[in-house]
Amino acid sequence: MAFMAVLESDLRALSAEARRRYPAVKDGAEHAILKLRTLSSPSEIAHNEDILRIFLMACEVRTVKLSIIGLSCLQKLISHDAVSPSALSEILSTLKDHAEMADEGVQLKTLQTTSIIFQSRLHPENEDTMSQALGICLRLLENTRSSDSVRNTAAATFRQAVALIFDHVVSAESLPAGKFGFGGQLPRTTSVTGDVNRSINLSNSLDYEIVSGSPPVMRENLSETGKLGLRLLEDLTSLAAGGSANWLRVSILQRTFALDILEFILSNYVAVFRTLLPYEQALRRQICSLLMTSLRTNAELEGETGEPTFRRLVLRSVAHIIRLYSSSLITECEVFLSMLLKVTFLDLPLWHRILVLEILRGFCVEARTLRILFQNFDLHPKNTNVVEGMVKALARVVSNVQVQESSEESLAAVAGMFSSKVKGIEWSLDNDASNAAVLVASEAHAITLAVEGLLGVVFTVATLTDEAIDIGELESPRCDNDPPVKWSGKTAVLCISMVDSLWLTILDALSLILSRSLGEAIVLEILKGYQAFTQACGILRAVEPLNSFLASLCKFTINFPVETERRSALPSPVSKRSELLIDQRDNVVLTPKNVQALRTLFNIAHRLHNVLGPSWVLVLETLAALDRAIHSPHASTQVIFSVVLLLMNWVQI
Repeated sequence: MAFMAVLESDLRALSAEARRRYPAVKDGAEHAILKLRTLSSPSEIAHNEDILRIFLMACEVRTVKLSIIGLSCLQKLISHDAVSPSALSEILSTLKDHAEMADEGVQLKTLQTTSIIFQSRLHPENEDTMSQALGICLRLLENTRSSDSVRNTAAATFRQAVALIFDHVVSAESLPAGKFGFGGQLPRTTSVTGDVNRSINLSNSLDYEIVSGSPPVMRENLSETGKLGLRLLEDLTSLAAGGSANWLRVSILQRTFALDILEFILSNYVAVFRTLLPYEQALRRQICSLLMTSLRTNAELEGETGEPTFRRLVLRSVAHIIRLYSSSLITECEVFLSMLLKVTFLDLPLWHRILVLEILRGFCVEARTLRILFQNFDLHPKNTNVVEGMVKALARVVSNVQVQESSEESLAAVAGMFSSKVKGIEWSLDNDASNAAVLVASEAHAITLAVEGLLGVVFTVATLTDEAIDIGELESPRCDNDPPVKWSGKTAVLCISMVDSLWLTILDALSLILSRSLGEAIVLEILKGYQAFTQACGILRAVEPLNSFLASLCKFTINFPVETERRSALPSPVSKRSELLIDQRDNVVLTPKNVQALRTLFNIAHRLHNVLGPSWVLVLETLAALDRAIHSPHASTQVIFSVVLLLMNWVQI
C-alpha cells in the first residue's frame, strides 16, 4: 500500500535525523518501523498508539528539522484517518507549543496541520478542543513577530475553520444546505438591465417569503454543534466591537478581521439565522447593536474604525442584514436604512458617501430586495417610506451636478464610465489619490452610482409589471379589453404603488441627466429606462406618469432653437402642442440623442398602441413636427435621411 510505504520512509528519515543527538527518538522510530510492518491499514494504525507516539515524541524535542518531520507525518496520519479521535487533545497541545516556536516553517506546518484537523474526522466537537484549535490560528495571527506569510496563512486557516464549523452546524441542525438568499454584492454586467435580470435569476430562493409573507418557524433548542457555533459567533461579535473573547481566550484582535468573518457568516449561512432562535437573537441584540454603533457618524472616527476597509465591511454587513433579514428585523432595518440615507446628506469624505451609494445602488438593482423593502416599509402605514427615501437621496446626488463647479468635467467622466461599462471595464475608486483629476472622477463615480440606482428602480418596476402580466394580475397591452376599475392582484397593486410614489422624482432626475449628457452609452441606457417605465405606466393605466414621461421624451426628439425648462409633470397631453412648434426659418439638425429618443418613442407607441388613448396626441404631434422639419426649406440631408430610416424601421415592426 502506497501510504504504508510512504510512512515507513518517513520513519527512516526521522531515525536518520535523530541518530546522533536523540537516541530515544531514533530507537522509537526503528521500533515503529517494525510495528508498522505488522499493520495493514490506516484503521489498524489508528488503534495502535506506537506510530502516533513516535511522531509526537519527535515534535516534543522542538528542533526545527524534527518538528517539521513530525508535523508532516501527523498531517498524513490525520488525512488518512489513521489517528484515533481520542488523541486530538494531545495533538492540539503539541500544535499549541509549536505555534510559539519562532521558526516560520514550523509555524506554517502548525497551521497546515490545524487546517487538516478541521477537515478530518478529528474535527473538534467540544468547547475545549474547539477553542484550542481556533486559538492556535488567532495567536499566530496576532503575534507581532509572525511574518506576513504566517499571518496570511493564519487568517485563511481561521476563515476556513469558521466555514467548516458552520457547515457542521447546518448539518447537525438539519438545515437546508443552500442559501435562502444570495450573499455578497452581485457582480455587475455591462448594463443596469443586465444587473436587474441577474439579480432575479440569483434570488429565486427569496420567493418563499414573498408567497408566504412570513419567515420559517423558529426553533429554540440547539444541538451541541449548534451551541459551539453560537459561542464562536458571540466571541467574534465581541472582538469586532473591540472587546475580548472569553471562550477563544483572545484579549485583542483586529476589529476589521473579526468583522470580515462576521460578514462572511451573515451572507453565507442565512438559514442558521432564519431558523434557529438563539442565532436570530444574537443577530438582533448583539450584531445589530455593534453595526448601529459602528455606523454612527456624529463623532470623529479615529483609528481602525475610521479606515475605509472597516467602513466598507460595516456597510456590507448592514447591506446583508437589510437584504436577507429585513422581514424579521423590521425595526433594526428601518434604523439602518435611515442611517444610510442620512450619510448622503452629511459633509463626509467622498469615499464614504460613495460606499453608501454603492449599497443603495445594490438594493435598487435587486428586484426582489426592492420589492420586499417596499412591501415591508413603504406599503406599511406605520413604517418609514424607505424606498421613496432612497430614490430621493439618489435623485439629490444627480441634481447636485447643477451646482458643482466641475459639473461639465464630471458629466464627461460619467459618460466615460457608462461607455467603459458597456465594454466590460469597471471603474473603481482609489482611496489614496487626492489630486483634482481623481476628485472629478470620484464625483462622477457618485453620480454614476446614483443614475444606475434610479435606473435599477425603473427596470425593477418594469420587471414586476411583466411578472404581474405573466401571473394574470394585469392584461397585456396588446389586449383590446377594457381595464378593470381597480387592479386587485398583490403584485399589480405593488407596481401601481411604486409608480405613484416614485415617478416624479425619477423623471426629474433622469430628464436632467439626459439633457446634460452626450455620451452614446449613457443616453441609450437612460432612454431604455424611459421606455421601460413608460411602458409599465401604460400597462398599469397610470395616466399622469405616462403622459409626463412621454412629454419629457418628446422634448428630446428635436433640437428646438430656444428651449425653456418646464416642470416635468403637466396635466394634459393636449397642452404640449405649442411646445412642438418649430420655427421654419431655423435650420433643424437631428443629433444622435434626438434619433435615439425618436426610436424610443416609436418603440413605446408600438408596444402601447392599444392603451395610449389620448396620449397618442403626444406621439402624433412629434410626428407632425418631424414632418415640418423634413419639408422645411432649411432641412438638411442628414435630417431627412435619419427620419426616413426611423420611419422605415417602425413600419417594419
